[in-house]
Amino acid sequence: MCNFAEGVDGKPPLLTHDDVITLFHESGHGLHHMLTRVNERDVSGISGVEWDAVELPSQFMENFCWEWGVLKHMTAHVDTGEPLPRKLFDKMLAAKNFQSGLATLRQIEFALFDMLLHSEHDPAADFMPLLQQVRDEVSVLHPPAFNRMAHTFSHIFAGGYAAGYYSYKWAEVLSADAYAAFEETAGQDGMPSVQTGRKYRQAILEVWGSRPAIESFKAFRGREPTLDALLRHQGMA
Repeated sequence: MCNFAEGVDGKPPLLTHDDVITLFHESGHGLHHMLTRVNERDVSGISGVEWDAVELPSQFMENFCWEWGVLKHMTAHVDTGEPLPRKLFDKMLAAKNFQSGLATLRQIEFALFDMLLHSEHDPAADFMPLLQQVRDEVSVLHPPAFNRMAHTFSHIFAGGYAAGYYSYKWAEVLSADAYAAFEETAGQDGMPSVQTGRKYRQAILEVWGSRPAIESFKAFRGREPTLDALLRHQGMA
């Protein structure tokens, strides 16, 4: 389900680029369910996949929304029908990676705080010194002393991510590395390799939940995951 806006003044509904990313993201989850070949419900499709890997198929699909070869065929001006100009696409790509390093450090700060809170911290003690300890280690821009982000960190207190917030960033590592396989095997026209797509379907989408996710990833890539693709996609390498 995607909560897209309705059309205005008799015009058709229009999707922002963020809407398209959401559509592709959720389609990745849909493919995960539809292409499973596991008959046991509890480990079929998304079910039974480890929390830190279940977003791989969805985040993987988001990459296509940043490919010129894809967008130029699926965009059109509502009045003129002209496709997205290449210059505008290049500006979007540059904006996508603006301050991506700081955004990454923010996620690392939250993930480390969550891990330490659930592994080494005394529940009876104040957790603000722990948060400051993490910030001293990884943060570039420190918030003011009165900041109380941890008091409203609902992801780990009410959202099911307790001791697992790191999964956001780890899933990005897996999805970027998986997408890199398609970049490495694309044809001269930039089109994805059918063989790589088949391998991705068979090694990941068809079986996840029936075996550890890392085994599925290694069956697809033939190795352990690396950070290289994520750093490159986010403009940091």
